[in-house]
Amino acid sequence: MQRLAPKSAAEAPVSPQGAGRFDAWLGENAALAALIVVSIGFMLRVRAAWGTFLNPDETLHFSLANQGSLISAYHASLTLAHPPLLILLLYFWRALGTSELVLRMPSIMAGSAFCWIFYKWLRDLMGSTVGLTGVVLMAFLPPIMAVTSEVRQYSLLLLFITCAAFLLERALVKESSEVMICAFVCLWLAMLSHYSALLFAAAFGIYSAWRLVRQKFPRRLTTAWIAGQLGAVALFVTLYRLQISRLRSSVLAVQAVTEWLRRSYFRPGQDNLLAFVLGRSFAVFQFIFGQLVVGDIAALFFIAGIVFLARGKQKPEPPLASVGEAAVFLVAPFAINCVLALSGKYPYGGTRHCVFLAIFAMTGISYVIAKMARWRPSIAVAVSVLIVAVCSAFGFHHQPYMTRADQSRAQMDRMIEFIQVAVPAADPVFVDYQANLMLSHYLCGQKPGVIGVSGYQKFQCAGHEIISAPPHMWMFTAETFPAYWDELIPYSGLVPGKTVWVVQAGWGASIAPDLQRVRDDLAPVKVQAFGRNISVVELRVKDQRSQ
Repeated sequence: MQRLAPKSAAEAPVSPQGAGRFDAWLGENAALAALIVVSIGFMLRVRAAWGTFLNPDETLHFSLANQGSLISAYHASLTLAHPPLLILLLYFWRALGTSELVLRMPSIMAGSAFCWIFYKWLRDLMGSTVGLTGVVLMAFLPPIMAVTSEVRQYSLLLLFITCAAFLLERALVKESSEVMICAFVCLWLAMLSHYSALLFAAAFGIYSAWRLVRQKFPRRLTTAWIAGQLGAVALFVTLYRLQISRLRSSVLAVQAVTEWLRRSYFRPGQDNLLAFVLGRSFAVFQFIFGQLVVGDIAALFFIAGIVFLARGKQKPEPPLASVGEAAVFLVAPFAINCVLALSGKYPYGGTRHCVFLAIFAMTGISYVIAKMARWRPSIAVAVSVLIVAVCSAFGFHHQPYMTRADQSRAQMDRMIEFIQVAVPAADPVFVDYQANLMLSHYLCGQKPGVIGVSGYQKFQCAGHEIISAPPHMWMFTAETFPAYWDELIPYSGLVPGKTVWVVQAGWGASIAPDLQRVRDDLAPVKVQAFGRNISVVELRVKDQRSQ
């Protein structure tokens, strides 16, 4: 691809006196500097993963992978709103260990590898100064670090998307059908990691088709591209028939649209079209940077970057891309995501489901920072470090969120010990679905996830009877709990005076302080808290006739 910026500090449009030794060193050793940044980012991710218990989503993913056979793990993966690759990977990975750090290590390694490939792609696309700027932001921004150090699909998604984009450029430059096939293999793996990769696949197809039409490439390269596209279409059809078509009408999908992701879907008659597009677009940048003001400024930088690229005067040198094509490739994923949100098909905004847009957002932003720094790597890197420092010091946390102290493994160990010592075996333990996942993992010895349960679930665990609310009741609140309490009493045959222990573990605060305000008969007898995200509440069944 044609370089859209000077390759090194030596080529930058500044005077020799202005280019210091550090600029010269960075220009000559940009790859080494990027590798140092990626290595530091890797260590920070390890630190973030060390010493904290798995959150409910992480335990869900592991419990579905922790099956007796590979085919069982695959069938379990179909209950998720994600493709099966992570679950199948975890099925094999668990042989190496099941501690929090070991289970998170595939995400940490993939997230770090993503940062390195992202640098190489940016360097080839826009020069080493832009590459260094971008890799600092990707390696150290708190929201990116968070999603790439958990047992989630996002590290694999980001890695394979970036590999696909990087290998595509290499395939076109080298006119290599083998590299083109490798690019599509990475695209297929991205599609098997997270469904947002389908949006990238559409942008990837448009951009690569435009390149092939504009320039004359060998027939074997075009044939490889066609084969790769047919493979992507076949994979999409397979995923749609096996999983996506079932998810559209599922309880999870309905809850996403109407509850926790409702702001990220356009609601005709309720939302203003222009306000939705602008508000959700800026929200993407606020999420990526984890800071409202910095996110808004970054969005303006991205728009400026697109304008600079679209108005660029560089002439394309076949088989390299023009600046206009680069601008379209950066904008297309945003446009596709927005259109799908307007039609109610996929969320758009400040949510991790749109984190794949960080690749394109950071490219445009890094280009503007480098351009403003007059292509001096020392200044561009210093600006990116300053941005990271501000976002780290003054950022906000996206919900749901637990502080590191509240998510300490020690808090979970204290709660497990309390249940084993203080909760009588004759007393049932009542939990919402996220606490079900947490107890199944930490109290029940990593109990495999149960597939196909839609109602109440009752099981024995470490000598205790656990009763779980239906999966759609993810987290009790003081307002929702009474209805499930009233259903629990006849379901379990509880008599007046019987003690029930309500365990909450995961996101959200304890319902105990507000229960009596909601209903007098739900006044807690005893409350034991382990930080702000774990609590055990003792309740006593009252005579319903006296209410």
